[in-house]
Amino acid sequence: MTEISDDELEAMLERKPTVREAKVDDHALMVRALEHPVRRKMIKTIGVFGKTKVELKKELGIDAAMFNFQADFLIKGNYLVVDGDNFRLTDRGLVLLSNIS
Repeated sequence: MTEISDDELEAMLERKPTVREAKVDDHALMVRALEHPVRRKMIKTIGVFGKTKVELKKELGIDAAMFNFQADFLIKGNYLVVDGDNFRLTDRGLVLLSNIS
């Protein structure tokens, strides 16, 4: 078995994903976002006009820990933004909304 030099290893670690790999990863993240029923309900509840945190928690009927976890997932995926106390879907979030029946 051939050894990898330090330079080769460093180059492998610093390599950025190709456009195709980035697209595949993006689609996989979208699927993950839509797989969870609470996230789907959250996206539908926020809709195109947004909701406050109080409205969302009341309509979703989930505890604070579950709410924060799911909201963080959507925020990190760039599907959701928080503006003060208002939760709004980003353009990417609106794409998810359009894929929920």
